[in-house]
Amino acid sequence: MTRPRGYASTKTASLPLPGTEGSPGQPSFIVLSRFREWYPTLAALLTWLACLPVAWAVGSFGSANPWVLRTAVIPLAVAVAGVVIVGFVARRWHSDLVAGIGAGLLAGWAAFTLRLALHGTPYGFDGLGGDAGRLAAMANQYSTTWHTSDGIVHSVPSAYPPLFPWLVGHTAALVHVPAWRLLGPAEAVTVSLVVIAGFAMWRLLVPAPLALALTLPVLLGFEVPSKSYEILALAVLTPWVIATFGQPPHGRRRLHWLPAGVIGGLSVTLYWQYLLFGLLGIVALVVLTWRDSPGRGRYARHVALTTAVALLVASWYLVPYVGWTLLHGSRQVADVGQAGVASSPLIFLAMTPLAVLELIGLGGLAWYRGRVWWGRPLALLTASAYAYWLIWLVIFSATWQTGILQDTPRLIAPLLASAGVLTIVQSAPVIVRKFDVKAVPAALPTTAVCLLVLWTAVSSWQAWMPGGPGEPGGPPGYQYSVSSTPNDASAAFSTPLPDDTYPQFEPASMRWPIFPVHAIEKDVESVDGQDAAPVTLSASESLFAFADWPGYIALNEGAADPGTNWPARFAVVQQLARTTDPSAFATASAHTRFGPIDVFILQVSPRQWVWPDLGPAPVAFSPAQFSSRAFTVFTNLTGGFVVAVRRPAQHQ
Repeated sequence: MTRPRGYASTKTASLPLPGTEGSPGQPSFIVLSRFREWYPTLAALLTWLACLPVAWAVGSFGSANPWVLRTAVIPLAVAVAGVVIVGFVARRWHSDLVAGIGAGLLAGWAAFTLRLALHGTPYGFDGLGGDAGRLAAMANQYSTTWHTSDGIVHSVPSAYPPLFPWLVGHTAALVHVPAWRLLGPAEAVTVSLVVIAGFAMWRLLVPAPLALALTLPVLLGFEVPSKSYEILALAVLTPWVIATFGQPPHGRRRLHWLPAGVIGGLSVTLYWQYLLFGLLGIVALVVLTWRDSPGRGRYARHVALTTAVALLVASWYLVPYVGWTLLHGSRQVADVGQAGVASSPLIFLAMTPLAVLELIGLGGLAWYRGRVWWGRPLALLTASAYAYWLIWLVIFSATWQTGILQDTPRLIAPLLASAGVLTIVQSAPVIVRKFDVKAVPAALPTTAVCLLVLWTAVSSWQAWMPGGPGEPGGPPGYQYSVSSTPNDASAAFSTPLPDDTYPQFEPASMRWPIFPVHAIEKDVESVDGQDAAPVTLSASESLFAFADWPGYIALNEGAADPGTNWPARFAVVQQLARTTDPSAFATASAHTRFGPIDVFILQVSPRQWVWPDLGPAPVAFSPAQFSSRAFTVFTNLTGGFVVAVRRPAQHQ
């Protein structure tokens, strides 16, 4: 295979594949060349698929406790041993083949580690807290619905990219398993797929060992498995932009508009925020590439067809959302706030090894931006992310809306780290010649990639395994795994189950309060019947992960779908709380501006029942508002909750 321009030639001990010798003019050589172009990706895919059953075998470990350090170190031992073995094999086998197998093994290791981290809990990472709970609600909704909709207010199309929860929900319906139980396995598969997808996309541009190295910065900088779909979208973005809209290195072809459009459309439905961060850079890259292209018409057609296919693939999500916005309006509330706004985007100034690599990348972008094929696109994407941050910082000062600018470092970090890897590869031969280095060990490139893989594995392992302060009075040697700081894996064990119990292995000191889902469902069904789907005002969003009931309003304004008009719905709830006459309250709650509220699930406090809005003031109802003529009230539920169910005769 022709090596791209600008890459150092490194001496390796690998041998050509049997049968690849021959004249370039022979048809057999062309076929074998095409095979050689794709076999590292195929090797990665097949290796990963072979590893997944091993990862799923974690479920047969029985009492293996991921909180105990001697269990938690199993993935670490596997990673070190695997890197050493693959490193030795790379000395004798073809480097592209070994890199492909290595990518598949790393992906399988990621699935194994994530499965072990959640062994003993049916939840995914972060349990039902925050975004994880809303993702579970969306997956639960999609287990019975094909069209996009909000996970809480079912009548509104989803503004949040739906592909990941949509796939989880329909898989749950297919295998007859509750959707919330599949989030953990889905996260493990998706994070492991990050390695395969990133490797396959970078493989379009660079040799396989370098493609593996360029896949790793995303995992190094974004170690949050509950955001697995975001990590996947991020891993694909940069090589997709370069291969689709940039000028690929010598000997490589631009990605065809059909697969490019499909990948772009899937990225929109997976998580479009990173595309938005890099949009200015993508537009600039298209304009500059068109200007420099000898076939401007052909390039313009390629861009137009790619965009059209992407919009078509994403239309099942975009059309309902845009249509609802045009007909009913939309009020963005999810980005109102100050969290993370003041944090510095100059991530390369941190005192960490990753920051050093990013700083090298920043220098490389400044030096190589117009000299090598990767300089311009990486520089434009990085500049676009910083421009987005600055633009929205100005907007925030005027409107309090952030545009999620605090997430721009998630794109900037892998861009600079990837540029750092490419800068080292680009400059190494120059440095060798300049300092007249007589002998460079042939194993040096392999050793460098192995160290980068090991760094990624250790860092990910530390972030993924559950952590906590330990249990006072525990047995000797019972040390909690890896870290004393609770994390997303800890939350998966802290979340109560719907039957008021807790997952296995969880320390009692870290348990979250119980929300009695099964008891609430039983009480509501006793009034409305087993197949009822009442519109519910709930003091906990956990309800919507288990019960396929439409909600009236999200609990937190900052996470509400823009199409639900959260401020107006909240004003309705406040007005209902001020309606003290029981008869008027029953009528008003049955005929609100946004439809009826059939079930109230509230927290009990002295002389009040409270819907705990997470803003400055909770909304307090009086028990007297819920007359026995209009509502059946259930009290004494675990966790201090009360349930008021509208009687069937009161449904209009």
